[in-house]
Amino acid sequence: TTTTRALPLPTGEAALGQNRLYANFDAGLAKQPCNPTGWPSDAVAAKIFYETSLQCLNTAWKPFMTAAGFEFRPATLSIPTGTVVTNPCNTYEVGPGRNPALYCGTDETIYMPLVGMPADKYGDQAVIYLAMLAHEYGHHIQALTGTSGEEYKQAQALGEQSAEGLELSRRLELQAQCLSGMFVGSIVETGGRFTVADYQIALDDNATRGDWDPSAPRDHGSKAHFGGWWDQGYRLNKIGECNTWLSPASDVS
Repeated sequence: TTTTRALPLPTGEAALGQNRLYANFDAGLAKQPCNPTGWPSDAVAAKIFYETSLQCLNTAWKPFMTAAGFEFRPATLSIPTGTVVTNPCNTYEVGPGRNPALYCGTDETIYMPLVGMPADKYGDQAVIYLAMLAHEYGHHIQALTGTSGEEYKQAQALGEQSAEGLELSRRLELQAQCLSGMFVGSIVETGGRFTVADYQIALDDNATRGDWDPSAPRDHGSKAHFGGWWDQGYRLNKIGECNTWLSPASDVS
């Protein structure tokens, strides 16, 4: 009997651009059908939809992470109903114009507040909710690979609101976008619920996100880059193509 043991969590540049996650540059997520139940029309339906969607994400990422020598732990899910979310990481205001969703690495939990992705805005376009969940799951992958911990450490040393600190944040967020695209690409046209029409819906939505408020800190990336990195992950499905840490500053602006 043989067992696969996870290697120690990397730090420094080995947690960012030189992460062993990219050792197999062309590695991608295996194609699989994903059939989450319903869509987040209310609190009860949202719980069912996000829990069944999370099963697809765990199935997709577990063998990938194990193959790269990382310990895999499924993310936990929370669906808050208010406009303020408090977790071990911080307290956040959620809703239109604020945080649509959150990930906290301390409790390894994805928070999908109902007011963050309101049903009266997105309706039954299930792939929009799914792509957002997959983005937050991308932050979970970053936590499991040491990436988010190293980004936080460096940003704190440089100053989170400094030009260098904000660039680190953009690289983190744009990588999560790329990982979200990889996942959605792995479930489209596989005999399940999602088709190429869903791809276009998700792409159009992601192209409206990013740093859309010119008065706010530029910590997520331009709308063009926010949509572009998501599309790159979707089209190429290669983990090496999601290495924002080695990309020129002009590609993560």
